Amino acid sequence: MIAAIGCGMLYSIYDAFRNPFLIFLEHTIAVRYVLKCAEYGEPFYKALIVVGIVLIAYMVAIIPDGYYIHSLSLCARPKLYQALKDQMYHKAAEIDLECYDEPNYYNEFVLSVSEAESSIERFLALLNSFIQSVTIMLTTGVFFLVTDAAGILFVLASFVLNFLFAKVLNKLNYKVRIQTNPLERKRNYVSRIFYLSDYAKELRLYPRTAELMEQDFGQANGEMIEVQKKACRKRTGLLFAQGYLAGNFILDGLYITYLIFQAAVLHTIDYSNAVVLFNRTGSLRKGMNGFVEMIPKASENSMYIDKIRSFLMYEPKIKHDVGESLPVDLGTIRFEHVSFRYTEDSPEVLKDITLQVNSGEKIAIVGYNGAGKTTLIKLLMRLYDPTGGTIFYHDKNIAQYNLDDYHKRFGVVFQDFKMYDATLMENVVLDDIENIKKEEEAVSQALYNSGFGERLETLPKGLYTSITSEFDESGVNLSGGESQKVAIARAFYKQADILVMDEPSSALDPIAEYNLNKAMQEAARNKTVFYISHRLSTTRDADRIIMLEKGEIIEEGTHEQLLAQNGKYAKMWHVQAGNYNF
Repeated sequence: MIAAIGCGMLYSIYDAFRNPFLIFLEHTIAVRYVLKCAEYGEPFYKALIVVGIVLIAYMVAIIPDGYYIHSLSLCARPKLYQALKDQMYHKAAEIDLECYDEPNYYNEFVLSVSEAESSIERFLALLNSFIQSVTIMLTTGVFFLVTDAAGILFVLASFVLNFLFAKVLNKLNYKVRIQTNPLERKRNYVSRIFYLSDYAKELRLYPRTAELMEQDFGQANGEMIEVQKKACRKRTGLLFAQGYLAGNFILDGLYITYLIFQAAVLHTIDYSNAVVLFNRTGSLRKGMNGFVEMIPKASENSMYIDKIRSFLMYEPKIKHDVGESLPVDLGTIRFEHVSFRYTEDSPEVLKDITLQVNSGEKIAIVGYNGAGKTTLIKLLMRLYDPTGGTIFYHDKNIAQYNLDDYHKRFGVVFQDFKMYDATLMENVVLDDIENIKKEEEAVSQALYNSGFGERLETLPKGLYTSITSEFDESGVNLSGGESQKVAIARAFYKQADILVMDEPSSALDPIAEYNLNKAMQEAARNKTVFYISHRLSTTRDADRIIMLEKGEIIEEGTHEQLLAQNGKYAKMWHVQAGNYNF
């Protein structure tokens, strides 16, 4: 891998050197010699020999191309991209969840991922440009110095002006890119809505939604156009100054006048030299422009690379691979004065929560939307750290435990679970499997316990059926209820000490919910269980019910005790008209 990339870099350097050198050999040395032969009446065969030498040089120079294109370019570069993307995906999987709550950080995160391959391409292009420019300066530049040293001042003046204009232009382009990045992300979001199947039904049933999305796209597009318009006049002026004043006016106007005067009036240089000097002005200007353009472009690329580097160098506050081992047995969980807010300027989602959950206890957490139920579980699982207070497990702050080991104690079903484009088996296990055959029985049992058994029997490849047909024509697209059963099977399969069921029956029909409740009672033996649900029929058999409102515990007790209190839980229960009876 490293050797291949190194060879690819060496070839890039060779290729960057080869092209300008061969052009110098042909267009400067050979053309000058042929013109002198014509000007001074030299024999034709001499010019023919020079042409032959040039052809042989071209033939020898292209020999390495086949090896590079087939063995390095098509293999080494994709490996390099993969290595970088692997690092970025690994980092994305370990950054703190709070990073996704910060729009500025998320914008830079998206920019880093989107610019990763482009930054490599820009670096290789800049390296190629640098080598070409050095080669041109060491060949054509030396030729100018030897033949007409004063003439190089015209090229130098063009170079300096071009550099100044290009520097300002690249800073302007970078500023525009940063301003348009959030708008581009919004446009991409709207685009996903129109091509992802997740939104297809709603867009057809609610066409007004599609119109509003189109308006959002148009608004973001309009704002991007406004940003470009603001920069347009300045960009146009800079491009004109760079292309005409620093280029055509100085070199094609002033310098050609100077050469004609030198050759025709002062006779200080040969006509053949004058022709070659003028023709090679473009090459020397290209070499100097290479330096001109490379510096601001390298500066611009370094800004993107800095963002990629800062993303890769980000040190998570919640680290996975450090901390103490957990005790083997099931322990008590304790919240002491726990508070939490998602961002510094956002309101508190949880306020001074104090709660003890004994080992093996079944706890139901209820409340209206936005009460903080799911947030409480996120803190328990240490996806976030509290902004105030402490969470204890086995009488020790959970921040002291090894996070990977701590997470293994949990079997979780979140309300916003996701299905992956993988086999049913892989969607349940979500981990490496040393001997996949040995796990088939356990996975099947978990699926039967979650109520997916009948559907499993109809799948064409059983456990090895792809979930979604996006990349596999034989794959299946599960309904919402079926997907939820698969998500529940993940928790049953894991055999964890602590089960967390966040709205586990929200997509299930009453019969399926009843069967699930029975299966959960069986699976929850000798385990600590947290139920989070709006449907109180799921929570009535819990050992204790905790009701949250606006981030605070307002009621606590068994189902019967809370009904007797005739408080907000009782009101919620009566609104739902009791429970399911079978």
